[in-house]
Amino acid sequence: MTALAAAAGIVLAVVVFIAVRRRSLARIALRSPARRLGESALVILGSLLGTAIITGSLIVGDTLNASLRAIGETSLGPTDLMVRTADDDAGERTLDALDGFSSDDVDGILPIRAATAPVATPSTADRLAHPTTTLIEVDFAQAGAFGGAPTATGISGATPPDGHTVISENLAADLDVEVGDTIVAYTYGQTTEFIVDATLPRVGLAGLDVGRNPLSLEFPRNAFVAPGTLDDLAGAVPPEAAGTAQPPRDVVLVSATGGVYTGVDRTGVVTTQLRDALRGIAGVDVEPVKRDVLDDAEEQGDSFRELFITVGSFAVIAGVLLLVNIFVMLAEERKSELGVLRAVGLKRRDLVRIFVIEGSLYAVAAAVLGALLGIVVGRIIIIVTSGIFESFGDLSLTFSAPASSIVTGGLVGFLIAMMTIIGTSLRNSRLNIIRAIRDLPEPAGRRPRLIVTVLQVLALVAFAGLVAVSIRNEDLMGGLAFPALAGLALASLLSRVWPRRIVVSVIAVGVLVWAIFAEEFATFSGGDVNVFIVQGVVLTAAAVALASQNQETIGAAIRRVGGNSSLVARIGLAYPLARRFRTSMTLAMYSLVVFTLVFISVLSHILGSLTDKTIADEGGGYDILASVSPTNPVSQSQLKQVAGVSDVATMTVGQAQYRRPFDDDFSVWGIGGVGEELVDGGPPALNEWAPEYADADAAWRGVLDDPSLMIADAFFLQGGGGPPEENVKVGDVIEIRDPTTGEVSERTVAALAAAGQSLTAWMSEESVADAVVQVAPTRVYVAVDEDADATEVALRLQGEFIVNGMQADSFRDIAVEQTRVNTQFFRLMQGFLALGLVVGIAGLGVIMVRAVRERRRDIGMLRSLGMQGRKVRSAFLLESGFVAFEGMIIGTALSLVTSYQLVLKSDIFGELDVPFSVPWLQLGTLLGIALLASLLATAGPAQQAAKIKPAVALRIAD
Repeated sequence: MTALAAAAGIVLAVVVFIAVRRRSLARIALRSPARRLGESALVILGSLLGTAIITGSLIVGDTLNASLRAIGETSLGPTDLMVRTADDDAGERTLDALDGFSSDDVDGILPIRAATAPVATPSTADRLAHPTTTLIEVDFAQAGAFGGAPTATGISGATPPDGHTVISENLAADLDVEVGDTIVAYTYGQTTEFIVDATLPRVGLAGLDVGRNPLSLEFPRNAFVAPGTLDDLAGAVPPEAAGTAQPPRDVVLVSATGGVYTGVDRTGVVTTQLRDALRGIAGVDVEPVKRDVLDDAEEQGDSFRELFITVGSFAVIAGVLLLVNIFVMLAEERKSELGVLRAVGLKRRDLVRIFVIEGSLYAVAAAVLGALLGIVVGRIIIIVTSGIFESFGDLSLTFSAPASSIVTGGLVGFLIAMMTIIGTSLRNSRLNIIRAIRDLPEPAGRRPRLIVTVLQVLALVAFAGLVAVSIRNEDLMGGLAFPALAGLALASLLSRVWPRRIVVSVIAVGVLVWAIFAEEFATFSGGDVNVFIVQGVVLTAAAVALASQNQETIGAAIRRVGGNSSLVARIGLAYPLARRFRTSMTLAMYSLVVFTLVFISVLSHILGSLTDKTIADEGGGYDILASVSPTNPVSQSQLKQVAGVSDVATMTVGQAQYRRPFDDDFSVWGIGGVGEELVDGGPPALNEWAPEYADADAAWRGVLDDPSLMIADAFFLQGGGGPPEENVKVGDVIEIRDPTTGEVSERTVAALAAAGQSLTAWMSEESVADAVVQVAPTRVYVAVDEDADATEVALRLQGEFIVNGMQADSFRDIAVEQTRVNTQFFRLMQGFLALGLVVGIAGLGVIMVRAVRERRRDIGMLRSLGMQGRKVRSAFLLESGFVAFEGMIIGTALSLVTSYQLVLKSDIFGELDVPFSVPWLQLGTLLGIALLASLLATAGPAQQAAKIKPAVALRIAD
């Protein structure tokens, strides 16, 4: 922000210096805004929305960052690191090694023992339960003093005695229990009742996330029990559960010196000290949990901030085009006045200064008001986004609008506006004094200077070379942008020897074909959302250039349809056809935003129709995905006895840390062990597999037979949202680190899955047991009878195995929920992009207001010749409707072609034959409302034009 503030300060200082030093220029610049406050307000309105979008996007990122950072306080408190142990022997040796450990960088060490279990109310009628409650043994006196900050721990009172418990408030809310009530825990095949002594707020250790899963947004439910309780329960485990139940685990919490967040700065030093102290102990690892939480928060916040800024950039570009159009119109309107000023001694740079001074007023006002409006925009986005996040867990977004983001948004908006104003002012200052005074048009062709020709040739050579480099490097963004720039340079050269219309039309068609079908002609690596922006801008620019050079043909066709004798049609089309540059800017505004809106609408519609594909990809031959408690699992024989269940496959799952060949550090992801029964029943679908396998079934069986192989899911190691990215390739060697022991092994990617719901890398059960210590058979795939309803069977499983912590959902319900969330997110994007449409509509209103003022003499002449006021009004409405409709047609056509190419010609949907379909009703409604709004925006100026009196219009000079 400092650099932005400095740049903005320099720009404003220069403008103020010019205004103070050359007061005559300032008076000229300030005259128009002061006399035409209404028009100035419209200019500011059209300009501020871009700033509002930028500011709102920054606030969205800050809100997500702050909400995720709060996990450090609510689920960790003073805990900066966790020392995890693989078994009781490692736990005992770890506690002995850390007994008496002392360091200036550590202000607290706290051992705990934990296990996961389903907890419920004792009543069988209307029973409430939570399947994954964490049972924690800890000394409350030590916990309260941990880290030297009792309020940060959330722990108060005495350690619960045998048969009693202290629970977190969110667990109490889930079970609807109060102090003195009884709850039941189902662990290791036993039922144990506890009396609730107290409830604790979800903060610090009271909300401790012992088994933190960075892939989940569900906050932990904790129940604190007396020391020794878990060992007593595990020691009495029935023989049938002894081999599958996951035993309690020892975890040592470590607080680095400092506060809840400031202690993170010492994480690296403390990690090294702890590993030195634990050297030689097998089955132990040190995890910097607080730093990981804060890093994840920053990454997710940056991801959302970038997404909304990127999508909103179309509206920002529309705002830039509006500013260009406005200042071109100002120059045209004041052409005679500027010519006179030049004739009496003002230089070209003085004209630039006049425009810059006037434009700075608009830019400052738009920046301030836009930044304030951005707070509202950000708030609306957060309200909608909160509902999306609630679908994935307990994360509650806390609105955060720091002053730094508001100021940054305003500064960025101001600088964009000033750069646009300065660039347009330089163009407007180039005028012939005699032609300007007499208000004559500039000659169609000017002999270019030698230096311009040389620069154009150099630009053509440079861009052509960059095209070759982009194709060689498979750079899709460069492969789209540089051919368009090369075409621009080529058009400027060839237009000197051949008709401009033919040259521009041919090159524009070539750019359009290349931008749409580039991947048909050359090989490019997959791009990101920034590539979509470049493609949209290139397509729109080429299409608008093509349309602007053929406007006479388009106008003639419209006149023939409406009747060549129609005076309204001739007058309504005359101005857009005569002012190509202005018309092109307005077309580009509409086309850009409509292109994006239509594209997102079509993509949302297509994704919403892929429910059956998602079910087939995720479930394979199974209908239900279920999970059970690691301390109280259920056998396959028990599951098969449930009515409607035809087949069952159990999978061993846990967490591991992965590192790809190009990664600097390890990232957490799920790990799953696959057995013969899952493959026999129909495993999740694959998109790609190694060439030595004939089909997907062979690939799965190859992984079963070879413990050195793995299958990566569709979202493997993908941060943030969006469609699946190819983060690994078949044949890549992945390092896997056990988060408990720190031991590292390697696996080769044998196939890439189409499924991604489970967020798991699949291996054989033998391979998983070798890679990770703490895993359990907690994931269950269930197939139902042909005449059974999967949703009903899932509910039946949850009811019958509540003591096992059963959570079951049909793959259809999972797919439907996923579609609902996607649709909700796309609607949020559509609403965000609609701001760009507002820019276009407001811009059209501003342009028409200016057009009425600029052409009032022409209107007066027409009225004096007998043209009625209603026909003048109709001509202006036809003019605005023509421009808006043409922009919508261009944007819609380009978007449909692009989305068609994406769906049917790219590999975004894998091997599935996805039918291309268009939501015509939705698009028709959207475009109809936009067209109506455009006409309403110009209704006022059109009515103003209709009321112009001939005598007044012909007499006044301004």
